Amino acid sequence: MTVGDLLVHVGSIHRMVTHWITHGARPAGWECSPGDADLVDWYRVGAASLIAVLDPARAAAPAATWCPWDQTLGFWIRRMAHETAVHRVDAQAAIGAAAPLEPGLAADGIEEVLRLWLGCHQPPGVHTSGQAVTLRVPGREWTVALHEGIVDYCPRADPAAVVSGSPSAVDLWLWGRSGEEHVSVEGDVGVVHALRAAVAAATG
Repeated sequence: MTVGDLLVHVGSIHRMVTHWITHGARPAGWECSPGDADLVDWYRVGAASLIAVLDPARAAAPAATWCPWDQTLGFWIRRMAHETAVHRVDAQAAIGAAAPLEPGLAADGIEEVLRLWLGCHQPPGVHTSGQAVTLRVPGREWTVALHEGIVDYCPRADPAAVVSGSPSAVDLWLWGRSGEEHVSVEGDVGVVHALRAAVAAATG
């Protein structure tokens, strides 16, 4: 994917979400084309339109979402923060200027991946063993176990493996933006790889 492709992808998401919020339903399609417009200008227009509807003062207002437990504008404020942050890393990596995610945002990103994406989007056929994996960053940790079609959140479980590192490193590892060399893996590596594969399948 080129930087231009990335702009089209993120710009399309911004337009889709703006439509979703303002019309109260999922759009029929989301891949947009800038046509003959200047790509950067096209991206800026879409981003400005999205920012205009993502009013933090209205975070509790009802909104159509794909989350079973959160139908508020706050869902989209959080989702777009993480979507844009991960793709910001993509853009910086493309020009050799990678920078870590802000720790608080990254820690919330780990929470979002494990609870929202795995909880809602785990596809059938994902390799599962029921063995727990703990993800640990300074001040926080999450322990999950994958079963067929179900994710257990089990903070008191004895994990088969532990993945630890900075919030940015663990979040970007979950999203496939960095390798295992940027995190510490202890225990059953196979269980860790199964979790990472499940996240990849859930996030597309």
